[in-house]
Amino acid sequence: MNKRLRLEKQNLKALGIIVRVNRVRMGYSLRDLARLTNVSHTSISNFEKGIIVPHNDTISHIFKILNLEFHLDPQISLKFKALYDQAFEYILFHDYDAAEKVIKEIEKDKKLYEFSVEVINYSLIQCLYYAISNIYFEYFDFYLKRYEVVLDFFSPKQKQLYFFIKGLDNINNEQFADARRNFERALSIGDSKFDVLIKDYYVIGLSKSNKFVDARLYAEEGIKQFESQTNYVRAMRLRTRIAYDLYRINKFEESEKLYKQVLAYSVKYNVKVLENRCNCRLSLLSLIKGDREKMKSYLDKVPEDYNRLYYYLKLDMAVYKRNDEEFNKLYHKYMNLKWLDTLPKTKLFFECIYMRYKDSYMDKQKYEENLLTLIELGLKADDAEMIEIAANMLMSFYKNERKYKQAYETTQKLLHYLKNGLKKSEYELNRMTMVYN
Repeated sequence: MNKRLRLEKQNLKALGIIVRVNRVRMGYSLRDLARLTNVSHTSISNFEKGIIVPHNDTISHIFKILNLEFHLDPQISLKFKALYDQAFEYILFHDYDAAEKVIKEIEKDKKLYEFSVEVINYSLIQCLYYAISNIYFEYFDFYLKRYEVVLDFFSPKQKQLYFFIKGLDNINNEQFADARRNFERALSIGDSKFDVLIKDYYVIGLSKSNKFVDARLYAEEGIKQFESQTNYVRAMRLRTRIAYDLYRINKFEESEKLYKQVLAYSVKYNVKVLENRCNCRLSLLSLIKGDREKMKSYLDKVPEDYNRLYYYLKLDMAVYKRNDEEFNKLYHKYMNLKWLDTLPKTKLFFECIYMRYKDSYMDKQKYEENLLTLIELGLKADDAEMIEIAANMLMSFYKNERKYKQAYETTQKLLHYLKNGLKKSEYELNRMTMVYN
């Protein structure tokens, strides 16, 4: 059996899930469908589980009973493969605008691809695009859950892509420990061309958990590989990751220098995605230095509502100006953002900023609870940056309230975390309680 036929057989196994979903939707039991199709209920059950692939005529007959169409025309696969390869190449080179056009072209033939041998690849390329560009896709969770049960029947490339997509979703939802585990599973499968893209995002999972040495090694390795592929946008993107890590360890001058290098490149070659990233983070560095004018000048070059850091900086500017009207307008606008409900840490952090702004806004009990919850969520996600920010805010709060014992305990627990990291067994612990080996 040649490679193409093996792949088609693997993809056909996923059609069994479609059979099961539609059988249940129509209210048929296995025996009902067996009676209607004259196929044994055991065979149908094994098809639904991905254990066997019936003859194409049998699949067509089962589909017909379920009011579905089964497409096996080779031209469908030829057309799809050309579009798939094109979309993947655009994604690899960070050209998401071009990738979007190809994805939309693929989606026009949804009914063809979803009921053909390309069903798995069709779902995966969509999920890859929407996850890597962090755009909402209503079928994302449905596709991943649907194919998880037949994952053993995926080709190595499909498995690698599946785990990479899961890791991207974890990154988007700020679950960095889970992201690393999924990226590591993807990397263990191995595909030299694809591995470099996985490592690009693995660096984020490492950095967010303060694993700066490993992150730097992977980033520098990735830069070399991307540049050898003339993939300069992704190489520069990794340099901004290094720059952010330098900021995190208080090497502000080195960080600023690296951001300015990438900014010069992005302006020269009109790479807006990098230009916006650099301006936003240079604004943050200006804030650290106390240069509010430069902070504003950088931020003014960034599109409105660019990312979460942009929101934090805009709120901080309003706080600094003590402009109640502007601060409240921004705060209530941000709290009504739809995506905020999917990121509880960000929502709680905004609430804390609001309460800290003015004594009349402060609810001390809720403020303390929010910060404790932020630390708890940070521990579950292994989000070192959020843990540090929330712990420092909590220490400051305890000192102002003359709760010196609690401030000391918070400091010690934060130091333990920064030194020893987080173990999986700590996920179920009570708030602000850690167990160390």
